[in-house]
Amino acid sequence: MSEKSWDEWVRDIAEQYDLDLKTDKETQKQKKILEAAIHVFAEKGFSGASTSEIAERAGVAEATIFKHYRTKKGLLLRLVIPAIARVAFPYIATPVLKILNQDKPLEELLREVVIDRKELLEKNWKTIRIILVESLFHPEIREALKVHVAKNMVLMASEKIEELKRKGKLRADLPNHVILRGIMSQIGAYLLARNVIPELLAQGGEEEEIDWIVDMLTNGIATKPDSKTEFDSEEESH
Repeated sequence: MSEKSWDEWVRDIAEQYDLDLKTDKETQKQKKILEAAIHVFAEKGFSGASTSEIAERAGVAEATIFKHYRTKKGLLLRLVIPAIARVAFPYIATPVLKILNQDKPLEELLREVVIDRKELLEKNWKTIRIILVESLFHPEIREALKVHVAKNMVLMASEKIEELKRKGKLRADLPNHVILRGIMSQIGAYLLARNVIPELLAQGGEEEEIDWIVDMLTNGIATKPDSKTEFDSEEESH
């Protein structure tokens, strides 16, 4: 599967589940089914969702779902395949590339990237959650994420990181994947904390939290050799 192009992968899955992936051909009834499925899958996951509940939420007969999508998995893939296609390279990478191509200090670039990624995840959280969770159980989705999203994103990010290294804005001694992982983990951990346990791990305001993330990425957590801590000041006073 990894040798197939994106179009081939989509066509194979669509044919397997008898799916019509052209959204401009969807009827109003189909759109209601897809919208209802997004909510139910996001709330209960694929295994916990039932076509009867989706049908009830969409205001259609359960038989209508099987008529259009054959199976519950067919409905899931009808949602996920276009979603992956939409959030793949053009949707995910283009805004970041525009930001990083600006001639600004690293701190400003990182701040814009953090804000952009935060907004992307928040606006598309339900669909992204479905994709991530169901990729653990459906190899078709997992393979699509790895081959057609993650691989392209890592290659693009590595090229940009190399460019920033040449300009002296990033440490040349760190591997590209470590730098990329650090940025991703900071953004992801903040969003997770903000939505799950904000009272413990996201206690500041949004602007303040973003400033801290950028500070962490650019300066790390160790004290600088020429800086004094509160503990040092107390020691000198004795």
